[in-house]
This record gives sequence, C-alpha cells and structure tokens, in this order.
Amino acid sequence: MSRLSSIALLLAALCLCAVAWAHGAQQNGKPGAQPAAPAAPAEPDRTGLVKVADGRMLAPDIARIVNHGELVVAMLATDNPPFFANKNGDLVGTDIDLAKLISRELGVSLRFDRSYKTFDSVVEAVALGKADVAVSRLGRTLKRAQMVHFSISYIKLGHALLINRIRFAELAGDRPLPQVVRDYNGTMGVLAGSSWVEFGRRNFPKAKLVTYPTWPELVEAAKKGEVTVVYRDEMEVVQLLREDPGLALTLRTVTFSDLEAPLSVIVGIRDLTLLSFINELIAQRAVQPTADSVLRVIK
Repeated sequence: MSRLSSIALLLAALCLCAVAWAHGAQQNGKPGAQPAAPAAPAEPDRTGLVKVADGRMLAPDIARIVNHGELVVAMLATDNPPFFANKNGDLVGTDIDLAKLISRELGVSLRFDRSYKTFDSVVEAVALGKADVAVSRLGRTLKRAQMVHFSISYIKLGHALLINRIRFAELAGDRPLPQVVRDYNGTMGVLAGSSWVEFGRRNFPKAKLVTYPTWPELVEAAKKGEVTVVYRDEMEVVQLLREDPGLALTLRTVTFSDLEAPLSVIVGIRDLTLLSFINELIAQRAVQPTADSVLRVIK
C-alpha cells in the first residue's frame, strides 16, 4: 500500500470517530448537541379524593375515618338524660342514637370517649383532633365558633330561669316580674364550662354570674338561696320540677319564647365534607325530635 493510500485510510477513520463522538454528545446532552424532547408530564389528580381499601374514592376527611375503621365521638363524662346516659351498662339517649346513625352511614364502628369533665373540654377535644366529632348536648357559642364547625341543629331548646321565690321577691320589690327579668342584676347560677356562661353574659349583662360544676349543685344553690336564679334550658328545668313537684314550693320557672339554644354536632375546622355529610344526614332523618317530643318519651 502506498503512503498516500495509508494517509487516506487514516483520515477516513478519523472522520468516522468524529461522527461517533458527535452522536454520543447529542445523546448525553453535551454542549453543541440537540437536546432530546422532554417526556410529557403526568396528568395531576385534580379530584382531591382518596382511594380507600374497598375501592371507593372519598374526600380526605371521610377517608381518614373509613381507613381508621371507627368513628371517635367525644362526649361529656356526666350523664345528661334524655340525651345520653348509661343505663344498665348501655349508653342510651337521643345523642347516642344520632352518633350511631352517623357511624352506620359511614360504615365504621363507633367509640365514645367520655373522659371530659366540661362541655367546653368536649368541644376542645374535636378542635385538637382527639376525636372525629362531638355529640354531647352542645350549644353554639361565639367562643366555640372560633375553633370548630357546627352542624345544623338536631334539636332546639328554649331558655329558662329557675328562680328562688323568696330571694327574687326581695330583689323585685313592687316591680312586675317581666321588668325585673328584663333588667336582671342579681346573682345568676350557670353550669361551668357550658354554653350558658356565654348566654348569661350576653343576655343578662348586668347579672352577677356564679359558676357551679354540676347541675345538682346548681339546683341546690337555688334552693338554699345562694343564687337568686339559675339559667339553663327549658327541658332541664321542666324535667326537674316534673321529677320533684315539691320543689315548686320554693322554686318557680320563667321561660323565654324569643330565646333558643340549638344543639349541634361539632366537627373539626378541616373536616368540611364530613360537616356537609352530617348536615345532610340530620336533614334527611324521617323524624326530627323536638323538646316536647323528647319530654313525652321520658314522661
């Protein structure tokens, strides 16, 4: 082979190497190479739903309960018949029935957490995520509205005063009862940690509020004249005098047609689909209980 032929072969080999290098640079994204077309991005999930074990697609707050397998309901430790009470080892009452209905429609088991000593602490349990909901004879207040959601009301209770006859007469003098009540400035007993503390402060701004830890202690305070009036819902006051008619000798009642205490299920601030679900469940109940209908049942 001549010298010129050898040089030509060498040049051809160098050209082939250059072509191979350029092709590799293009594949590796090196400068001077044409970039490969980017892969199409995956389509994002726009539903916000969560797939649970049985294949259903649910809102995250509902899915949390379903995946957990139980609905945790916060409830006051002290019995409040006819709403909730322990009877022969079983929890019974209108609030118990409602909680059972919610868990049944969600398809999960039910667990009551009754470790709470005040109504406010029941609400706080839901606000802090210790329970899914609270069903515990809970009224709506502005204080509670800052940390939880209220369902639509499942029953409405009227407001009432339980009055010590002697103490009230001393306070009223010759003034008619409506005038004294409207501008009441005497002592008023209310249940500590309950909605009635806020109701008393708002509806009777001149009253001297005195809190008691339990309802029996409130009643006893009224009987002894430690407070002139006790402020609570009409159902509790009517039930008290029905069970012990002799109290009418020392106590009397005043009810208000223009004041109501709607009771609601309490739901956490992030659980908006759960709230909507419970609202619809309450609205669709075949029988909507009232204070009168519940009192007739327990008569």
